[in-house]
Amino acid sequence: MRNHMFGFTLQESLFLGFCSLLILSTKLMLRLHLKVPGHSMFFLILFLMLAALCVRKRWSATLAAGMAGLLGMFTGSGKLGPLGIVSYMLPALVIDFCVPFLESHRKNLAFFAVAGLLAAAARAPISLFSEWMVGMDVQVLFMSTAIKTGGGMIFGALGALPVPALLTKLEARGLLSANPKPENSGANP
Repeated sequence: MRNHMFGFTLQESLFLGFCSLLILSTKLMLRLHLKVPGHSMFFLILFLMLAALCVRKRWSATLAAGMAGLLGMFTGSGKLGPLGIVSYMLPALVIDFCVPFLESHRKNLAFFAVAGLLAAAARAPISLFSEWMVGMDVQVLFMSTAIKTGGGMIFGALGALPVPALLTKLEARGLLSANPKPENSGANP
């Protein structure tokens, strides 16, 4: 299949766009007032892991997160502006670094939960910076960030748990290859 921008095929690009759209739409449609900080990390981590493990190319999750961040910024869904793109991309970078480890331990849910925890924790600097820019007191700033990050880490781990079962379902239905091909660098014409 012909490679397109950044070495992704049309099918892979469409899947990454679909994941980024799902990230944004779940964030917009499920604006639940649960009074539980970090619940939006459930779908963010779920769809970023699906993007990384279904496409199986380097930087897949980061590309999906970048698209979701751009969509969020252009639609005005977030309150962070351009910083919102970075807040999507930091967890995606952690997931992209964890992908080789997750692929070799597909049956172990604990590894997926730890990857979800780490990915959600990667958002802490953005939370710290955005609240510091508002002028929040340092003691309140650290307490607020700890509460938000802790809640996000729990929901991030919960969002990572269904990923192995979803991948198995996709493989069983023939939508995803059980034996991935080696990554194509995109250098072929």
